[in-house]
Amino acid sequence: MKKLKVRVPHPKGGMAIGTVVRYAEHDTPPAYIVDIGEYASLRVPAHRVEAENHDEITKSFKSILAEVQARLQERCFLEETE
Repeated sequence: MKKLKVRVPHPKGGMAIGTVVRYAEHDTPPAYIVDIGEYASLRVPAHRVEAENHDEITKSFKSILAEVQARLQERCFLEETE
């Protein structure tokens, strides 16, 4: 499984890109534990996490959707010609 890259606020200011380690659902508020390559991982509230790869997800979804539509269209035209 591909690790989810996210953008989170860094404690020293700015934003940092890290990898989600786990989801802490029983915390108040629910939070993600994110590894940003430093000694300690960050505990970031769920509403502060931004997905880093929205474009990748959108591109892969569009390509899959286009493939499915093409296959359906081929099947429809095959049935009409027969």
